[in-house]
This record gives sequence, structure tokens and C-alpha cells, in this order.
Amino acid sequence: MILKNIYIASNSVEADSVVNKLSQNGINASCRQKENFSVMAGNTEVEFEIFVDDWEADKAKKLLSKKDYTSSIGFEKRRRMAAILSLVFIAAVFIIVIATSL
Repeated sequence: MILKNIYIASNSVEADSVVNKLSQNGINASCRQKENFSVMAGNTEVEFEIFVDDWEADKAKKLLSKKDYTSSIGFEKRRRMAAILSLVFIAAVFIIVIATSL
């Protein structure tokens, strides 16, 4: 059995989402964690490679190209923006409380 790498996810949530989507459509998929050490950055980047049987690769790519699963990149951006807005709100409340107590 020959496996073909059809997708690289940036985190485990995205990888699970992709594997589940493929499994729900009758395509057996496996996920492997790959660590890349960057000497210049001094850190390790983790990627999650999704593999399917070679004969199902075209079907899997077509299914994933529909992009009907949640993009974790968009989720991370929204989460980061919500955290920033929360900090701004807390700072504003703190300033108002200090200003009214003087």
C-alpha cells in the first residue's frame, strides 16, 4: 500500500478536522507529526502531515479543496483579536475606575 501526502496542517486541531472530514466521506487517512528545527529562529516548528492511499488521493484533494471545514488559521486570528479587545476593555475600565476615584 502506497500512501500519499495530500495536506499539511499547522496544528493538531486542523489535522483532526481534516482527518475527520476524510473519514466521514469514506477515505482512510492517517496523520503524522513532523518536527522541523529552525537554526536561525532557534525553535522547532511542528507540522501535521495527512496521508491517504495513493488511489484515493485525487478524491481526497477534491474533497478538501471545498474548504467546508473550519480553518484553524482564521480561528487563531479571531481568538487573538478577542484577547486583544478584552485587554483593551479591561484597561479602559481600570482607567475609568481610577479617574472616578480621584
